[in-house]
Amino acid sequence: MSEMAPPAARDGASGGRQRKLAAVLFADVVGYSRLMGEDETATYDALRRLRGAIDPMIASHAGRIVSSAGDGLLADFASVVDALSCAVEMQKIARELNAASPPNRHLQLRIGVNLGDVIVADDNDLYGDGVNIAARLQALAAPGGICLSHTVYDQVRNKLALDYRLLGKHRVKNIAEPVRVYAVGAPAPAMSLLLGRWRALVAIVGIAIAAGLVGVVVFDQLPRSESSAVGAAVAAPVVATLAVPARLAERTPVAVLPFKNLSPDAGQDFFSDGITEDIINALGRFSNLLVAAKSASLQFKGRDVPPAEVGRTLDVRYLVEGSIRRAGDQLRISVELSEAATGFHLWSEVYNTEPKDIFSVQDDITRRIVGAAAVKLTRLERDRVLRKPTANLDAYEYVLRGRADYANPTRAANNEARELFQRAIDLDPNYAAAYAALGTVHYEAAVSGWSEFPNDEIGRADALAKKALALDPAATKAYLLLAYTSIFRKDYERGLAQVDQALAINPSDADCYQVRGAILQWSGKSAEAVTWLQGAQRLGSTNAEILMNLGISQYALGQYGEAIGTLERALARNPGRMNQLMAHPVLAAAYARLERRQDAERERAAVARLAPFFDADRFAAQFGTKETRDGMLAGLKAAGFR
Repeated sequence: MSEMAPPAARDGASGGRQRKLAAVLFADVVGYSRLMGEDETATYDALRRLRGAIDPMIASHAGRIVSSAGDGLLADFASVVDALSCAVEMQKIARELNAASPPNRHLQLRIGVNLGDVIVADDNDLYGDGVNIAARLQALAAPGGICLSHTVYDQVRNKLALDYRLLGKHRVKNIAEPVRVYAVGAPAPAMSLLLGRWRALVAIVGIAIAAGLVGVVVFDQLPRSESSAVGAAVAAPVVATLAVPARLAERTPVAVLPFKNLSPDAGQDFFSDGITEDIINALGRFSNLLVAAKSASLQFKGRDVPPAEVGRTLDVRYLVEGSIRRAGDQLRISVELSEAATGFHLWSEVYNTEPKDIFSVQDDITRRIVGAAAVKLTRLERDRVLRKPTANLDAYEYVLRGRADYANPTRAANNEARELFQRAIDLDPNYAAAYAALGTVHYEAAVSGWSEFPNDEIGRADALAKKALALDPAATKAYLLLAYTSIFRKDYERGLAQVDQALAINPSDADCYQVRGAILQWSGKSAEAVTWLQGAQRLGSTNAEILMNLGISQYALGQYGEAIGTLERALARNPGRMNQLMAHPVLAAAYARLERRQDAERERAAVARLAPFFDADRFAAQFGTKETRDGMLAGLKAAGFR
């Protein structure tokens, strides 16, 4: 390494110490202490085999092992491309070696890669911020994953065809500015890269030669024998792999930012927010699009942020922005589609219309967006978008107002939403979305303890969801509601089938990713659950419930340190009492597993305050497999629960 690297500079300000710019790789084995505690000899032998394979790999990429203590490893490279290529190969080797071992004996690596200035000690060890950041990136990586700093990403993004995913900014101890972090997945398929370039070219050329014309939408001609029924489900294997990072990377990412309310009446916010949500849902039904969740876009409401920054934060290629001005019987909607990285406007339009024509405007906006982005549609997707939710504008407004109330998690707001959804049904008895929304408030009343007869509320929710589907077989919120009621009854197989129906219709519905992850977690399929919950995060959902389920899944996989970090983040979001009653016991168990007795006792005390009669056996019994139940109970007992 020293022969290949540029000459190290002498730093007069630091007492003549040598400094150099280096690509730093930091790797660590996940759960190494636990593995050694369970079987010291087998773990040592497995680590020796792993090091025997990766040490020559580092040398073959012109790298130098700086230090290695126990399960950790620090290496430096003259080339950041070599460093990342080596990291990818190291993870590949680790997976191959793990294939012969049971899952609970896998040696999984976490790797961080940074490019920065370092101090070279007399013994050729490395120190400084460049190393500290690499170590922090390693800690942020998922088991089997790689995290990069922005400085690395800038150098490699056009040189290595990998699946890069922005994780946002993270603070590093003793570093003044937050570090922008990226996760790295598998190499992107060559065809996906070609299609991505082709789509961008079509979008730009289309604008250049057809300014002002309606974007062209290309439809697949399905065989006559294939059903075009709106509710037809996509094949199960397609849905089952939607959250796999490589599948997510194949889809064109887009975000719809909250439409601005320019109406004289500030109380019309519910209307502009409702239009935003409906456009998000409409775009989400196109299988080639990856649409950011409403909760992700909401952070930009009322803010003037450069498109490039929004694109980086949400990890999207295209942005949809707009405004709504409503005065009496007149409605003015302005909307534009732009390229996030450059701010280049691909399409814009101003609609002067009446409120009763709002659905036609929404349809036109949706079609023009997918046309300008050169998205290829199937006839099934086209049919779904052309369906009108209701012919009654007043009923639509009641649903929008009810959504706004439902977003406020209080009993009073829930009751108000119930009245508004019922009014919508009274005005249009065939309004499927209103039935699904009304069923959701009944479900919320049951799980939030706002009803003396929760089972009756769940039964009512089920009936309303089925009514919605009888009216509209493509009502995704109705399928999602049936999935929720299935979780309540612990009928996980039925819940999975229902959420898969919703995902077949809207493969960008972040709520569905979250619910599917929760079902898998409760049914004991923790590894699969992590993929779906991280998929929900990729779409921008970062609520406490996602973090709670992710933390529980990590605990079940023996990733106690990761579980602690995730559950602490969940609690930092001030979740409700129900989520606290889940997070604190698992935190106590995770701390106990790591022999952090004082922390475990603190969490046990928090549980005692929330639930004085907490029963460890009953808590563990709610998980779906014996292995998960036993693992949870052992941790709880170790934490001092009885």
